Amino acid sequence: MEDNASFGSDFPEPLQPKPSGAGLIRGFLGTAKAVLLSPRVFFPGMPVDGGLLGPYVFFLLCTMFSFLVSLVLTLAKSKGFLPWTFLVMFAALWMPFVSAAILNLLFTKLLGKSGSYEATFRVVCYASAVNLFAWIPDLLVILVFQFYEIYLSALGLSVVHRTSLGHALLVVIGALLTVSVAITMVARVLFSF
Repeated sequence: MEDNASFGSDFPEPLQPKPSGAGLIRGFLGTAKAVLLSPRVFFPGMPVDGGLLGPYVFFLLCTMFSFLVSLVLTLAKSKGFLPWTFLVMFAALWMPFVSAAILNLLFTKLLGKSGSYEATFRVVCYASAVNLFAWIPDLLVILVFQFYEIYLSALGLSVVHRTSLGHALLVVIGALLTVSVAITMVARVLFSF
């Protein structure tokens, strides 16, 4: 299905940036609302092709919003600047590409499921809608939204890779654990000096 094909009467088309910027905010808000409140409708109707730009812009808007609010709160609270926050933001910029590659590899090569890198990338980017709430400085709220992002990712991936939600959850959790261990190992090497 093309990005400009019908997406359903209740939701606007998924975010499609136009050179003029027309409709960007409406598309962004409509897409975020659809992903967060109606994921069982959104992901089956999500176009699986049409380019990476629209989903990536959606991811960037969600992530930048959270980053900027977090930065303002951190500066207001500590009266100082923490340079590692920009390192985290830089890493976040390429994470959907890496996450989609790992997840697509696990689904297609390890499990032999159908689905494309582009479709996987789209799910990863749209599931990032929870990042709109990642700035809330409460551990319980952060955990709830992180678990919801895992659910959204698994739901979307179960659709695009034509597998059960349970299998998709196992793949997503396994990938998260693998990446967490790898990041921890790299951090220990880099910061041990």
